[in-house]
Amino acid sequence: MRVYQLYITELVGTQLIDAHFSYAVRSAVAQWRQGITMLEAVQQLSQPDTLGLRLLPAIDEALAERNLTRADLVERVWATAFIQMKGAFDPLELPETPMVFFPVPMAEGTLMARATAVGCLAAIGLQAVSYGSEENGELFVNLVVMPGEGLFAEKSRKGMKGHTDAVSFPVRGQTDPENPRISPSPDFVCLSGLRNPDDVHTTVMPLVSVLKKLEAGVIAQLKTPQYSIRSQKTFRVGMQEILGDELVLEDASLLFDVRGQHWIRYSHNCILVDDEAVGAREALVAFEAACVASISGAVISPGDILLVNNRIGLHGRSNVGGEPGGNSRWLLRTYGLETAEMSESHRYPDVPYRLYP
Repeated sequence: MRVYQLYITELVGTQLIDAHFSYAVRSAVAQWRQGITMLEAVQQLSQPDTLGLRLLPAIDEALAERNLTRADLVERVWATAFIQMKGAFDPLELPETPMVFFPVPMAEGTLMARATAVGCLAAIGLQAVSYGSEENGELFVNLVVMPGEGLFAEKSRKGMKGHTDAVSFPVRGQTDPENPRISPSPDFVCLSGLRNPDDVHTTVMPLVSVLKKLEAGVIAQLKTPQYSIRSQKTFRVGMQEILGDELVLEDASLLFDVRGQHWIRYSHNCILVDDEAVGAREALVAFEAACVASISGAVISPGDILLVNNRIGLHGRSNVGGEPGGNSRWLLRTYGLETAEMSESHRYPDVPYRLYP
């Protein structure tokens, strides 16, 4: 408690809200963990929506002590491309860094990281979700350096350009033009830090900063339904198994007006445009350059959680490098989505947090 009090004395404004948010969730998860065994905790994690609801009363109580409500948190996370919750959990008793996307090794530190992520998402009105077509539908995946050669091993070491996740899925509030069962892409990407010995940066490009660098004509091109969007590589194998083919959108827009905000979907290698569509192609070049000129972000230290708004921010990372395993960089990733308007057809009945496809 004293460490927290010393920390917040140096913070003001939105940083102070972020610190209170982190403290409230950390406190709630600690109370939850004290009363149950490891096995019971793992069982409750398998039902993240129920766990999130269980954590909310303690989160509300901790926020109220600081004259905040969950409505304040919701307002905060929809007004910025990302927030960093420092020291949200203790990454204790970790095994060596895994060398595969899944499963997440069972340990006290990974348990607390996952429960805290679920609590963070519940506090801002979201459910923790996964997609059946990506990484076997696992709710949490390891973001680590992978051994060997090949596409995914190479990709795990390289930097990543700014992108949004699940780019070929509809943004919330829209429907896939050919298959209404296709679920919305996530509202938030949630990254939990377990190890980061080389202080690798997670980069974030706030959409509002990007658009300020673009002319009105470029913005109009991005809103025009003239692009084709492929699925990202981590989804393609699962798409083949579930849908029989990769999900590709035709005549799609990249930029949307939603409730007074601009929302974006974008991934450099997944956006295709006809050679004849000169304006559309030039808009992509301008958008990419504006993203590069708008990079901010954070170093996710052990115990930190980074919430990236997948509608109003693009994210990437600097080069990772290093050897796999050992004490190398290790993040956990899950997604958060507002699910109130979704139908049962979007879910797998045996695993409710897993969305179709």
